[in-house]
Parts: sequence; C-alpha cells; structure tokens
Amino acid sequence: MNRRKPAKNGNASKPQSRKNPVSKRNQPKKEFPFLAVFIATLLIGFICYFIFAVEKPAPTPTVKKAQIKQEEVLPEKPQPQWEYEGMLKDKEVLVDIPDKKKATEPYQMQCASFRKKEDAESLKAKIAFQGLNSQVKRTGDWYRVILGPYVHKRVAEKERHKLQRARINGCQIWLWR
Repeated sequence: MNRRKPAKNGNASKPQSRKNPVSKRNQPKKEFPFLAVFIATLLIGFICYFIFAVEKPAPTPTVKKAQIKQEEVLPEKPQPQWEYEGMLKDKEVLVDIPDKKKATEPYQMQCASFRKKEDAESLKAKIAFQGLNSQVKRTGDWYRVILGPYVHKRVAEKERHKLQRARINGCQIWLWR
C-alpha cells in the first residue's frame, strides 16, 4: 500500500482548492435594463393607440314600425301587343320521327383461308369441339372457314374470345357481304 506522508505544515487534512474564490468586489454590477423597459413601453403605447384610434362603426339607427316605408304597389300587367301570342295557342306542331332500323347488317367471323379443303375441314372440326357451328365456303381457289351471321358484333367478339382460349387465333370479324 502506498500511503502519502503527512505534510509538515498543519494543513495536511484540508485539501487545497485550486479555484480562486470570486469576491463580490470583482463582480460587475448589474445595471437596470432601461432599453428593454423603453421598448416594452413603446409597444404597449402603440397597441393602446391602435385600439382607441380605430374608428368604431356608427350605431345603426333604430327604426320604428311607424316609420317603415310602405311597399310600392306594382302597376298592372301590360296587355300583349303582338298577334302571334294568340295564334300560337291554336297551332299544332307536326314532327316526323324516323323509324328505327331494327335489323342492321349482320357480321361474320372468318377464322382461316386454306388452299386445300382438308385443312379447312380439320379447322371446322376443331371449332365444332368448342360448341360452335362453322361453314367452309369456296371462294375462287381458296376455302374459307366462316362463322356467323351475327346480328350484334358483341356476340361475335364473345365467340372469338372462346376460340382464342382454345388456341384458335387469327379470327377476324367483318360485315356480312
């Protein structure tokens, strides 16, 4: 164990503080904050000035029931000066409404066109497995596989999507001719 030897002077038990005590004589005097008080007083003065300087609206005069103006009476309705007002009451207007076209041109769907009839018949069989009826028509040297006629194009689109799900692509919808 390492112990310190006692100091020769009698101050061994008191540790010496290294800080110099600050005396009250060395502290600067706190001055009264004149500037802050002056600014605060000015602000309060401006606020009071604006409160009292703003014009207050004049009070509305009280109206007694006896002083209320009587409503002005409207003049009578003027008589019509034109003759056509009376004539229009007796007239009838005839309008031609065209009849709607009930049947539009039908649509057809062509799925393929082949040089050989056997190829066209095999595609017709694939379409038949999907539950749809098709026809093979000869046009010149070509054999076309056709579905339809369809009254609405929407029905033809529905069947074309059904064929696309069965991997029969390339079907096109045209007007029937």
